[in-house]
Amino acid sequence: MQEIKILKKEFKKIKKKGWIRSVGEGKGSIGLTFERLLGHEKENFELPDYLGIELKTHKKNSQSYTTLFNATPDGRYLFEIKRLQQMYGYPDRILKYCKVLQGEVNAIEQKKIGLWYSYKLEIDYCEEKVYLCIYRNSQLIDKETFWTFDLLKEKLERKLSVLAFIDAEEKEIKGETYFRYLSLRIYHLRDFKAFLKALEKGKIIVHFTIGIFRKGVKKGQTHDHGTAFRIQKKDLKKLFY
Repeated sequence: MQEIKILKKEFKKIKKKGWIRSVGEGKGSIGLTFERLLGHEKENFELPDYLGIELKTHKKNSQSYTTLFNATPDGRYLFEIKRLQQMYGYPDRILKYCKVLQGEVNAIEQKKIGLWYSYKLEIDYCEEKVYLCIYRNSQLIDKETFWTFDLLKEKLERKLSVLAFIDAEEKEIKGETYFRYLSLRIYHLRDFKAFLKALEKGKIIVHFTIGIFRKGVKKGQTHDHGTAFRIQKKDLKKLFY
C-alpha cells in the first residue's frame, strides 16, 4: 500500500527531529502536534486522518484507553443522549442544578456511574443491536438505548481499515511541553465479528462524556463531547492484525 510507505517515510523524518514543542495544550495535543508535522490541518472525525490511515498517538507505557470512534446511540426518542442525561445523570460538581453523565461501560459487569444507577452493555445478535442496560439496585429499569450493528460496522470500516499507532514521550522544558515520537506500527482491521467479540469480552468499552456548559450564553445547556468506543493498546490485536 503506497500510502503506508509515504507515512513511514514521513514518520522517519519526524522521529529524527527529536523533541518537538507542542502546538496545543491538553491531552489531545500529542496527536495534534504529530498531525501538524505531517501537514494535516483540518480534522474530520468521520474519516481517517491521513491518506486513508487513522492515526493514534499514545504516550509510551501508558495504560489509558484509545478512542476507536464516536457513535451516538439511538432510542425511542429523537434526542436519546439528552434523555439519558436528564433521567439518569447526576449533579454537576459546579452547577449542581444541572445533570451530567460521564463514565465507562462494558459488557461484562454492571458499572456504577453517579449516585444511583449502574450500566452494562448487552449484545443482541438476533436484533443486531448493542443495548445499554440501566439498573438500580441490580434491577433492570431501562433498555431503550442502543446502537445498531449497521451503524457500528459502517463507522469501524470507514475509519479504521488501516490504523497507525504511534508511541511517544513527553517532557516539559522551561514551562513548555515537548514530544518525541518513538515508533510507528501499522494495523489492519480484522472484521466486524472481531469487534463484537472484543466488545462482548469487555476489551472494548463505551465512554460517555455528557457534560454541560458552565459559562457564557450556553451556560447550563448540554455539552456532549461524544460517546466513544475505546480500547487499550494491549488489546489492539483482538481487533487488528
